[in-house]
Amino acid sequence: MTSNSQLTVVTRDDASDSSMAPPSALTGAQRQHAYRLRRKRAVIDAIGEEALASRVTLLALLSDGLAALEANGTSTMLIEIKRESVKRVLKAIVTRYGIDLTD
Repeated sequence: MTSNSQLTVVTRDDASDSSMAPPSALTGAQRQHAYRLRRKRAVIDAIGEEALASRVTLLALLSDGLAALEANGTSTMLIEIKRESVKRVLKAIVTRYGIDLTD
C-alpha cells in the first residue's frame, strides 16, 4: 500500500465541470434557481435528521408531508411514510420551541 500525501476531494461546489457562473455574474433567475436547489437538497438531507434541520427546512418537510396526506390517489405505503415524517417534524418543532400541548 503506497502513501499518497496529496488527496484530491471534489465536491458539488468545486467541481470543474460546473455550469454555474461565479456568484457575482449570476442573474436573478439563476440565483433563485440555485436557492431552490439548495432548499431541495436541505430537505432531502434532513429526512431522518429532523432534530438538526433548520426551521425553514422543517416547515418545507411538514408542508410536503401534509400535502401528500391530503392528495387523492396517494398509495397506502406512502401515506404511512408521510405520516411518520410529519410526526417526526412536529416532534422536532414542539421540542425545539418548547410548545406545551397539554392545554
